[in-house]
Amino acid sequence: MLLLLAVSVLINYMDRGNLGIAAPQITHELNIKDTQMGVLLSAFFWTYALFQIVAGWLVDRYDVARVYAIGFFVWSAATFAMGMVSGFAALVLFRLILGVGESVAYPAYSKILSKGFREDQRGLANAVIDASTKFGPAVGMLLGGWMIGQYGWRAFFIVTGVGSLIWLFPWLYYSPREDSRPVLGEEGPGWLQLLGSRSAWATFIGLFCFNYNWYLLLTWLPSFL
Repeated sequence: MLLLLAVSVLINYMDRGNLGIAAPQITHELNIKDTQMGVLLSAFFWTYALFQIVAGWLVDRYDVARVYAIGFFVWSAATFAMGMVSGFAALVLFRLILGVGESVAYPAYSKILSKGFREDQRGLANAVIDASTKFGPAVGMLLGGWMIGQYGWRAFFIVTGVGSLIWLFPWLYYSPREDSRPVLGEEGPGWLQLLGSRSAWATFIGLFCFNYNWYLLLTWLPSFL
């Protein structure tokens, strides 16, 4: 289970960073301005942020393995479709869809780790998943740089989008099934409790500051280099 999750995180971060890797070629071929590329690179985060709330609601009420499988399929299909488009508007649309699909990832990981791993196993499990978030962009840069140089940027999106779907077969076979309906007395804190927590706000602010720098590098650094 941990191996499958780690591979899925690697794919997740490779797919969200692939536009940054291909940006120099895309801007040249489709005559896209830098300001338009800025919109393209940010469009993913609009839906990714908003739909994490929806995704959290879904994984709390339905089989988390199936919800995650649907999200994985959506973001892989969006990656594939980006390799087929020929205009700015279509690229924006599929980046938005990519954000919807990938929004399921971390709510699902959190649910799976809390339910499927003992407390003394969760440190290792979280560390492996976090490591995969760093391996994903590294593998994407290596694979993408080679593939774009040999076959063009479209091949990079098409191959990674279709190839990622192979992961779904072992996931649907090995992932556990559960009754995700909340048990009386196990409901989590409400919105007012969360917003009234100082530790929650510290987490919000800390992640905002970290992610601003992390995604600045992930999206724009390939073009800079």
